[in-house]
Amino acid sequence: MKKSIILLGAYLLSSQQAVAEYALTDSVSFSGDIRGGYYTLHRDDRNGNQDVTDEARLRIRLGLKAKLNNQWQAKVRFAGRYSTVESNSNHFEIFSRIPGSDGLRHGDSTLDEFYVRYQPSAQWDLKIGRFQTKFELAGVAKKSLDRNNSPNVDITWTDGIHAIYKMQNGWKGHVIIQRNLSAGATEVRRAPLDFSDDGSHVSYFFALENNEKYHGSIIQRGIDLTYLPKALQTDGNSAGRIDDYLALVGRMSAQWPMSGSMKLMLGSELGYAFDTPTKVAVSTGTSGDTGGFAGNVKVSFIDIVPNHSLGIVYGVVQEGWLLSPDFRNNNRLIETRYLWKMDKKQTLEARLRHREDLHQLTGSQEKREDVDLYLRYTYKF
Repeated sequence: MKKSIILLGAYLLSSQQAVAEYALTDSVSFSGDIRGGYYTLHRDDRNGNQDVTDEARLRIRLGLKAKLNNQWQAKVRFAGRYSTVESNSNHFEIFSRIPGSDGLRHGDSTLDEFYVRYQPSAQWDLKIGRFQTKFELAGVAKKSLDRNNSPNVDITWTDGIHAIYKMQNGWKGHVIIQRNLSAGATEVRRAPLDFSDDGSHVSYFFALENNEKYHGSIIQRGIDLTYLPKALQTDGNSAGRIDDYLALVGRMSAQWPMSGSMKLMLGSELGYAFDTPTKVAVSTGTSGDTGGFAGNVKVSFIDIVPNHSLGIVYGVVQEGWLLSPDFRNNNRLIETRYLWKMDKKQTLEARLRHREDLHQLTGSQEKREDVDLYLRYTYKF
């Protein structure tokens, strides 16, 4: 199985130019991306043990989009995630939840897009079905505190309705009404968020964003609100209190020219959860509620030389922040990312990241500390 995955990836990478140029009809187009790389993790675990994991990972996404008329489109996309360290084997399920904290397990595959799109005017854009949603802080190492489907080689998605209204001043308003399965969400939602209660099966996301330049240097402004009714097991179990989870995020980035082609970008993202689980629920104490603050700061040096960029991220997320696929709760992160845009379709990235627990878990010998590195190649068509 491992050999077949690597051979499949090699074949696709070698034949991608032919695939990229293949046109189906005037109204049907083929697109996708292939991403793979080498990943290594060095962990000092909470029980005092040390562990090293080395693996090759591959994600393949292949989609078909049909233009039905000037207002209606439809798209379907297959997505599969594979690794030389298998945790599953050739499991395909369309209507599934995500079983892990970073999406589908390695070896799983699904349809991560299956929607119709309606654009009645230049202002309105509506998707219904299964689709991808991202609200990230700009920079070399793009991350989000609340909504970022399928980062890295992960596979997650949104089931529901996404309405966008484009205003004349550059602002966009977003409303996402999302379906959650009883067995679990289809994007990262960290415990003790749980969707077994009937009242939690529909959740809501509201956002205002503007990615046009403002006063010369500001290039990104945004504010998001996530509302997950009856999804928070405040005491850590279904027998205890079941509360709504409400969280607010604000983000802003600015950019300035420097010498030659280089540009300096600074950005920050801050979040606050209004209701949080108890410390007992997340095993960080014996009494009281957890903190609901989260934040990250990003510095990016764009085009140090043309097409070569470097980014640094520092983030702190308290135990009660449960929404981010890029930042664990109860965690501190520092990351350095190198990006080489080889051309319009190809990128090569390297990442070195350090993560550690903010608070030691009850019953553990020490805090968990991770140092991980990857070298990752992406081809889009």
